[in-house]
Amino acid sequence: MRKLNLFVSIACCAVFFFHSAQVQACTGIKVQATDGSVTFARTMEFGSPLKSNILLVPKGQKWSGNTPDTGYAWENNYAFLGPNAFDQNMFVEGMNEKGLYIGAFWFPENAKYPEFTKSEASKSVAPEMISALILGTCATIEDVRNKLQEIKIVNVEYKPLKMVLPLHWIVLDQKGNAIVIEPLSKEAPPEVMKNKVGVFTNSPQFTWHLQNLSTYVNLTPVNVESQKINGLTVEGTGEGSGMLGLPGDLTPPSRFIRAALYSNAAEKVTDADAAVNQAMMLINNISIAKGLAVAPKTDAVADYTQWTMVYDFKALKCYFRTYNNQNFNIVDLKKFLSTQPDKKIKTVPMWDTKPDYKDVTQTAQ
Repeated sequence: MRKLNLFVSIACCAVFFFHSAQVQACTGIKVQATDGSVTFARTMEFGSPLKSNILLVPKGQKWSGNTPDTGYAWENNYAFLGPNAFDQNMFVEGMNEKGLYIGAFWFPENAKYPEFTKSEASKSVAPEMISALILGTCATIEDVRNKLQEIKIVNVEYKPLKMVLPLHWIVLDQKGNAIVIEPLSKEAPPEVMKNKVGVFTNSPQFTWHLQNLSTYVNLTPVNVESQKINGLTVEGTGEGSGMLGLPGDLTPPSRFIRAALYSNAAEKVTDADAAVNQAMMLINNISIAKGLAVAPKTDAVADYTQWTMVYDFKALKCYFRTYNNQNFNIVDLKKFLSTQPDKKIKTVPMWDTKPDYKDVTQTAQ
């Protein structure tokens, strides 16, 4: 019986980690209007329900690094909002009152963190707490760089998933400047690099994705011209022929290419409202329905787009929709800041909400 129990435990762990390795399908796209307004759209794909809700966090909340011996401790100087997971005060991503955004993306087989040591406990932070730390204490990209020098992201298990979360992060400011944070070594601090292309996905490393872009440099939104082949005039295959060869699968490299080329080719917009609309349109090309990305096991769950966020960094508004409710809803951080008298964290229900389709039959004329 003991041997059977041991076998079952090992088998369950193997299945869990196999499923975890498949969770690689998040995508982010920046849209910047000609007036300087910046928006960022992001999908969250996961195989099991994250049960995310939007948390609104006022100033003055006390936090810890979620490591043994408490870890790094801080109080947030800035109010912020963002989706959590598993009903905990941890944040997948978010935006603060200074228009600074950070998003954590799955980074399997690449993320490497230094081991936790008691001698450096006071500066140690678990990977799942980085978003809350940056949102609560940083107003600029430079603040983020300085904060990363002050702390140490360490190899600590996240209890709800019973694993160390393999993450990397993208940070954007109100002007559209962006950096990527990637923990690539157990001996060194995470690498921080500029993100000029404005999109983000999962493994491999960000520099690999940039190099891979050169493979598709010939693609263009302009339809190809006809040409003669041995005396025969050959026309392009209809609208969109300039993008023929664009990868359409759901792997991180292909999603990165699509996001980069689509956002680059899309018609320029003039203001924040138009940028929000365009971000919603672009991210539609990345969303994943249930059943399209499944691990090769009969009992495996499928990755699917559990929610989509669009952030307006100027208006400090967050638009969100879920798999079961494709209508976008708005959470207004400015409104929260002007109406939150009790200084407590508030929750906006997002998980398992139902759509509210507007019946416009009566408008017929």
